[in-house]
Amino acid sequence: MIEGKLYDGMTAHPHDVRVSVADGKLELEQDGGWSDSVDAALLKRRDAPAGKLRLGRSDLAGWRLLVPAEAEAELAPLLGRPERYGRWIDRIGLVPALVAGGVITASVVGIGYLAPHWIAPHVPMSWERNVGTAIVGDFGELKCRDPKGQKALEDLVERVSPGATKGPDAIKVAALNVPIFNAAALPGGYIVVFKPAITETDADALAGVIAHEIGHVRRRHVTEALIREFGIGALIRLFAGGVGANAEQIVALSYTRDNETQADSDAIVALKRANISPKPTGELFERLSKDSGEAPGFSAEFLQSHPLSGKRAHRFEASVDPKAHYQPALSQPEWDALSEICRKTPEQK
Repeated sequence: MIEGKLYDGMTAHPHDVRVSVADGKLELEQDGGWSDSVDAALLKRRDAPAGKLRLGRSDLAGWRLLVPAEAEAELAPLLGRPERYGRWIDRIGLVPALVAGGVITASVVGIGYLAPHWIAPHVPMSWERNVGTAIVGDFGELKCRDPKGQKALEDLVERVSPGATKGPDAIKVAALNVPIFNAAALPGGYIVVFKPAITETDADALAGVIAHEIGHVRRRHVTEALIREFGIGALIRLFAGGVGANAEQIVALSYTRDNETQADSDAIVALKRANISPKPTGELFERLSKDSGEAPGFSAEFLQSHPLSGKRAHRFEASVDPKAHYQPALSQPEWDALSEICRKTPEQK
């Protein structure tokens, strides 16, 4: 017989009781003839002070029975194994629970990583075009509007991707008078090139940069990045004009390493098809990689939205064909016009 203290949940005074086990039930007796029987299914272990075992009932919130800890061996048939980590973990064991948790976590992360890639191709380009048009409009007076320079920029796009500026899914390219070396693909087939990407490089290197951005556009990497960073719900609101994403946020979108590798591969193929040397692009990427400590300006720098490495730069340089007779990306007059695209025009004064 076990001696214990019973708090019945109705009065604050503890009752001295004798505790035993019979027929799968907890039997309680008290002097004076009082007795009670509690089904094992109702009993729950509760936190207890050292040297004690405290039991509760699932059907009576205030009911508590306090007995010596040594009584646990006798009461064990009613109580089962103690819970150490939580119900389901104790049922299957700690190690299997950790394995299951790892599998679930990996699955969630994997789906989160792959979902944008699955969803992006199904987003209508017309939705993206509306967003891209609004974003380019947000740049306002920053947009360079010299007609000859604009034509030279579009000719450069055509050189690396013939027909790209024509048709319903045409690439729309614009130069921005922003003092940061950057170029970016925007939703809906828009590509923007910041002024230093024109004035601090040459036509062949710029051709590689633009070919890289066209790769992002054609493979829907922009939509992937939007889904990854904003989520599908926010993306739908963005397409509906209801999300507070501004032009700077969109230009700062970052791509995965796989996205960058694909865009690099597309650019190398495009340069080869156009018979433009990929070496200047590789040298440009190498220089940008070494200059990665520069402070950011208006938007994320090229390195933030296009993570570079010496290996990536080497891919362009390694693709040079020593037997090829490369042609310049633009003629000198075309390059001169493009270099002046961001000068002040009479309409801007």
